[in-house]
Amino acid sequence: MSGRTAASSRVAQVDALRGFALFGILMVNVWFFADSSHLAGGRDPSTVSGADRLIRFAVVMFFEGKFYLLFSLLFGYGSVVLAATAGAERERLATRRLVFLAVLGVVHGLTLFYGDILLTYALAGAILAAAASSAPRARLGLAAGITLGMALLLVVVAVLLLGPAGTDASAARVGPTASPADALAANAATYGVVLPSVLFFQGPLALAAFFAGSALAMLGVLRPEVPPRKVLWRVVVLALPLGLAGSACSAGLDVWGGGSAASVLGTGISVVASPLVTVGYAASLLLVLGSRGGRAVTAVLAPAGRLSLSNYLAQSAVLCLVFTGYGWGLMDRLPSVMVVVVVVVLFAAQAAASSLILSRYRTGPLEWALRRFVRGSSRRPSGPPAGPDGG
Repeated sequence: MSGRTAASSRVAQVDALRGFALFGILMVNVWFFADSSHLAGGRDPSTVSGADRLIRFAVVMFFEGKFYLLFSLLFGYGSVVLAATAGAERERLATRRLVFLAVLGVVHGLTLFYGDILLTYALAGAILAAAASSAPRARLGLAAGITLGMALLLVVVAVLLLGPAGTDASAARVGPTASPADALAANAATYGVVLPSVLFFQGPLALAAFFAGSALAMLGVLRPEVPPRKVLWRVVVLALPLGLAGSACSAGLDVWGGGSAASVLGTGISVVASPLVTVGYAASLLLVLGSRGGRAVTAVLAPAGRLSLSNYLAQSAVLCLVFTGYGWGLMDRLPSVMVVVVVVVLFAAQAAASSLILSRYRTGPLEWALRRFVRGSSRRPSGPPAGPDGG
């Protein structure tokens, strides 16, 4: 199967991978909206049903820490593609892009979702830009070093929490809200509390993925063809079983370990295991995209991936309407199974809407705004795509 969309220099597989990442991110983020105890570490185990525990285990094992990592890899990959197409203006355009993402991230974090990642992406992207002269091997080394360093730090913290001074102090808690004003106030207050942990925990891991993704782009992976199926199968066999084994251990500590020490240790294990799962997922999806049914899968995932910025913000807006005082206020009212149904229905709607939008325009609304800010063009393009937008 060709790696390019018609009349475009975009790589369809990259868009599909990005759409796949959006689905996984939605499956993780939804619980911050649906469950008031999620930010504080989850509900009291004695009050949780067996089905709820199994769903929580599955989310931690198969989703948490994997899909935002995939999205980060693709962000780093895209930064190299953008630099290659921007020519002499690449530094100015990259700076304006990061400024746009930072401002949008703060607005998103204050108003819709306190766990916003865009500001963190902008700051990590600035560090990546400062290392523009580094070679692919150095970037891969930095990615591995940052990841292992974060994992080691978490193990040390877990050990300290086992001592006499260790506590099970809860994080900030976001309760149900009854009105838009309540929802806005609660979200803004929580954003200020959560932001440091997002910056200093997710930030380094996102930066590591940026370095790895940019190195892959520099090495020519997916530009323009996917690796041979034999290579992809080798990646799946080597990475996925080991990564999922570590993720299962991490999920077990999270769900049944009890206490902060077990949870932190599980997170440390996840930091090491998640990159293996992420790479295994990516290779698995590329195998599917190259199969007989690959065109249908690409048709579902790629449009959502091309409109990734618009869809990421739209996910938060819809979840706010469903679960907070902005709308129906269903936080803590839906069983876990129904929360999963919300995720599937919402992503299916986004995939359909993305396809419809792209039948008329080359970009989504926020992608158009980003391009206008970065390049100064005020005309929203329509019709078939003419080139990569770097999404």
